[in-house]
This record gives sequence, structure tokens and C-alpha cells, in this order.
Amino acid sequence: MTGLDRLIWRAVDVVILGAVLGMVALISLQVGSRLAGISVPWTEELSRFMFIWTIWMGLAASFRSGAHPSLQLIPETAPRPLLLIMRVAQVLACVTLFAVVGWHGWSLLNQQIRFGEQSPILQVGMWWATLPLVLGSGLAILGALLNGLRPLSPPPAEPAP
Repeated sequence: MTGLDRLIWRAVDVVILGAVLGMVALISLQVGSRLAGISVPWTEELSRFMFIWTIWMGLAASFRSGAHPSLQLIPETAPRPLLLIMRVAQVLACVTLFAVVGWHGWSLLNQQIRFGEQSPILQVGMWWATLPLVLGSGLAILGALLNGLRPLSPPPAEPAP
């Protein structure tokens, strides 16, 4: 792992941690304020934004570590040439999917900035809720490519008789 690669994924981890801790604090504040008889309306919207960031950064991190959902039965029993074909197909599918999602997300992001769309309570640009989709898609592509470049694990050893 290069220094830049390590820096990118460390930053992703920091964003995820910050968003999760922020959500816990905001939801606790919301629940506590409701028990006290007053409601703090901006906590719900801000925690929703943090949730979106958590989802997309977590998705990218899972593709980097190879922890995304996958079928394990076939890869564990398949011959090595088939494993290589499956790895390439998986990476191509991920890159294609997230390129399309990222492209449409980029279009939406530009539209939201151009029209000045704002959130109802916080009055911040709605592009803050779309930005993680674009960043997460790009990072998922990077993560899938990096995960696809790691060596194939050796086939499982046959048990001794």
C-alpha cells in the first residue's frame, strides 16, 4: 500500500468514524430534547446527512478490503483460471456500476449547485447530501481496482487421509 493509498483510506475511515459519532451525539440530543419537552429540529436533518456520508464511505471502504457481499462457495471450490476470470468480471461489474452511479450523481450534484437547492431546515446546499454519492462511487471504483490487483488466495489444502 502506497503512502497516498494509505492516506486516502485513512481519511475515509476518519470520515466514517466522525459521521457515526456525530449521528450518535445528534440522535441522543434529539431524544433528550424530546424527553425535556422541546424538540431540536435540525438534528434529524444533520444526522440524515451524516448517515448518507457513512453509507457511501463505508461502501467504498468495503470494496477496498474485499468485504462487500459476494458468493463464497464457487470461489473456494473453483480452479485457479476460473478464479482469475471471476475476479476480472467482478472488478469490471463494479467499475461499470459505480461509473454509471457516479456519472448520474455528478449530473445531479451540478444541477443542485446550479439551481442553489437548499435543505429545508439547515439551509445548506443539498449538494452536501449528493457529494458522498459521487465521492463514494469514485472511491468504490478505486477500491474495487485495488482489491482486484491483490494476489489470489491459494486454493484450500485437501484434508489429510
